[in-house]
Amino acid sequence: MQHKPRYFWAVMAAGIIGIAFGSILIKLATAAPLAIACYRMLFTIALLAPVYAIRRGRCRFSSADLGWTALAGVFLSLHFVLWIYSLNFTSVTSSVVFVTTNPLFVTILGWLLFRERSSRGLLLAVALVIAGGLVIAGRSAFTSDARANLGNLLALSGAVMASGYLLAGRRLRPRVDIITYTTVCYGITALILLASCFVFRVSLFEFDKVNYLWFLLAALGPQLLGHSSFNWGLKYWPASRIAMLIITEPVGATILAYLILNQRPSLYEVLGGLLIMAGVYLSVRDGDACAAVTQRERSDAA
Repeated sequence: MQHKPRYFWAVMAAGIIGIAFGSILIKLATAAPLAIACYRMLFTIALLAPVYAIRRGRCRFSSADLGWTALAGVFLSLHFVLWIYSLNFTSVTSSVVFVTTNPLFVTILGWLLFRERSSRGLLLAVALVIAGGLVIAGRSAFTSDARANLGNLLALSGAVMASGYLLAGRRLRPRVDIITYTTVCYGITALILLASCFVFRVSLFEFDKVNYLWFLLAALGPQLLGHSSFNWGLKYWPASRIAMLIITEPVGATILAYLILNQRPSLYEVLGGLLIMAGVYLSVRDGDACAAVTQRERSDAA
């Protein structure tokens, strides 16, 4: 793992702010959720493609790298499809609960596949984040209704896909530059989402100009600023800890919903948000401590 640059936390903070606007922009748009996700990726590619074309001569991309990037794109598109369609069967709060189990899967899969260290502090942080998600969901987190259970399963599957997306990016980012990785990964995701719109017969036309503005802002904020910042960070930090930062999205979205949409957070959301932030703080502190230990070990070996 490479040493974190001085501006690492500034980029991570920008990413957290970027993804927090995702749900707000979806709420403001009147298009179908899958159409919003599709246009979000299409606008992202339109903005990235010229930059990639200019830098292409300096980009090194092997066939193996292309395979891993394609896999990340498949995981990301499946995450979008599974999570969005889970909302057709279960409540938003229940869906969010199961999607926020993503750090747990990243931690387990990161250890199994890449032998990334998972200390007790990180495991406790994951537990706090999941507990926070359950508190935010309140009493609606679990139900015996068959349709709701299907929705919960779809959301849980979406969390697994998001974990695969992060882990694939973690494998590539130490040797593939951020422009190359994001352009190819997002391009594959856009194509899959476009095909999904045709399969599910989701209209991609007849929107007013305001909706296209929300699509563009979703590309600029949640995707280019948010996702790309975290993809950049995968070069310097384990996927499990990047996942812990991404999980702050519900907290940021709650604050923005209050400021922009005048939606007051409930007591469950406040208490759950505090648990999530405590988990993130513990993860960051534990990550810095592990890095310091690793650095001392390398110095002693030298």
